[in-house]
Amino acid sequence: MGEVLPEIFFYIQYCSSLDMKTKSLVRFLNRAAHFDADVELVDVIARATAGGALHAEGAPHLFKYVDPQRHPRLANRQNTDQNRTLAVTHLKATVCGAFIKDIYEDMCGYFREILGSAARNGLDPNRLVGEHKVTLDANDILSCGGWDAVVQRVSGDLFRRLENLQDTKKLIEKINDKLNLGVEASKITAALPYLEVRHLLVHNDGIADDDFCARFPDFGATPNAKLALDYGLLDRARKAIIDLVTEYDEKIVANNAVGHSDLQL
Repeated sequence: MGEVLPEIFFYIQYCSSLDMKTKSLVRFLNRAAHFDADVELVDVIARATAGGALHAEGAPHLFKYVDPQRHPRLANRQNTDQNRTLAVTHLKATVCGAFIKDIYEDMCGYFREILGSAARNGLDPNRLVGEHKVTLDANDILSCGGWDAVVQRVSGDLFRRLENLQDTKKLIEKINDKLNLGVEASKITAALPYLEVRHLLVHNDGIADDDFCARFPDFGATPNAKLALDYGLLDRARKAIIDLVTEYDEKIVANNAVGHSDLQL
């Protein structure tokens, strides 16, 4: 067997105890692993900068290979250690924030796929739809071209209705209830603050508000202050969210919620 790439070893550990897993989980973990490599690359850049590998004393520009035509903003900055630190710190925070946003979207993509897979596998329509009624007219049905496509359309519309609740906790709990999985509440509780960080990044420029601080007092955020988007936050978020999605997947496989064609070793 070939050597395991370092950036995906962490994620393989999460799946090592499973005989089977959904293909949706594999896609989720692979996307996270690729983004993890981006975070590691930023760390390499930060270490190289701190070690003096990317600049020269007395040089005209902040970093080596800065071309004023291609990089006018960097070319306008003075060649100082402080400016380099500011540039790298901002890049690190940007990539960390992007990871938080992406892993949230990838989690939603996982749930969207699982709903469709469970519906195709014969999930009770009353449990699937419940109080969230979905209506298709004849043209919608005919344009789908087949029953599987109709089921996918309905499950997709249903998931959008759940997203429109604009309540991450309810979204996660509704998926749990509709699939009758019995996911541990502690897993949801552990992941929730990091999923809500995404909301702060998108809608509040990463500034913690009073509501966030009151709901998650152990998070350590300060009202009206920006969150520290560092590797510590990233590691905690990654572990909690991957733990949550993996917990869902274990229950899905154990309960035969999806068909064999949606599973893999």
